[in-house]
Amino acid sequence: MAGMLLGLWDESTETLTITRPNGQSYKVKGRQMLTGSHKVFGVQTVGDEVHVLTAPRTNRRPSRRVIFSDSGSYRGSKSV
Repeated sequence: MAGMLLGLWDESTETLTITRPNGQSYKVKGRQMLTGSHKVFGVQTVGDEVHVLTAPRTNRRPSRRVIFSDSGSYRGSKSV
């Protein structure tokens, strides 16, 4: 059975770790995800992308989706 794309957020280091099915992993610093005093609510894998759900610290639910490729390249963000 083939592995799955996996995205894990580490709150203590503010780092996203993306692990490909073949075992390669990439680390992305949280600067792009945390701009504007945002916090991370969760991480989803969608096809070959990793979506990080964020919002301002005062929000109770995510309002923005920051998208990365399976190799950690930034692909943009959009509203949830």
